[in-house]
Amino acid sequence: METYEIIKQLCDEKGIKLSVLAAGIGVRNSVFTELKMGRTKKLSVNTLEKIADYFQVPISFLTGDVSGVESRQNELFKKRKLLFDLSAKASEEDLDKLIKIVDALTES
Repeated sequence: METYEIIKQLCDEKGIKLSVLAAGIGVRNSVFTELKMGRTKKLSVNTLEKIADYFQVPISFLTGDVSGVESRQNELFKKRKLLFDLSAKASEEDLDKLIKIVDALTES
């Protein structure tokens, strides 16, 4: 997957527009337009660092340059993030049930 698609997917998952990301990291909206259109092939390391920090992902995740180990770590990160995002919507009772389930699974 290309860097633009990865960034767009992260924005979609977070429910934000690219313009919100741009404002949040202090870059022009055109940075993403240029990347999408292929007029820019790569983002600067500085911009990649800001995006990675914003989404709490490794830079290699944004560029698609991942080894087998990093790919597995990225998959685990996505799963943990999904669980965290879901837990934010759960009631206290649901969280207590989930904790019991996880405890039962880790005991074996």
